[in-house]
Amino acid sequence: MQYVVYPDKQDASPTSWSHALPVGEWTHVAVVNDGRATVMYVDGSKIARNPTQPSTGIATLGKPFVIGATQSAQQFGQGFDGSIGDVRISSRALHPGEFLMPLK
Repeated sequence: MQYVVYPDKQDASPTSWSHALPVGEWTHVAVVNDGRATVMYVDGSKIARNPTQPSTGIATLGKPFVIGATQSAQQFGQGFDGSIGDVRISSRALHPGEFLMPLK
């Protein structure tokens, strides 16, 4: 899993990379930006390969917010072959205890 954020105050693209994800299993992914940093969680656990660069907010650059595909030069690239069950965007950074985790 890869997540790239485009911060609103610096020319950077901090990227989170997860470990290998199992094929054919439902996985909970959360990306949290608290206005200072972006952190990815997989199944409730903070991943080890989150960026150390700050990401003070999120810029849209006037482009669409993309989930499940890559985007470059106004063209969509590689897509996600699977199902996305729920997307929540909140007005504040959530703590892991507030994630909508499924019972396993």
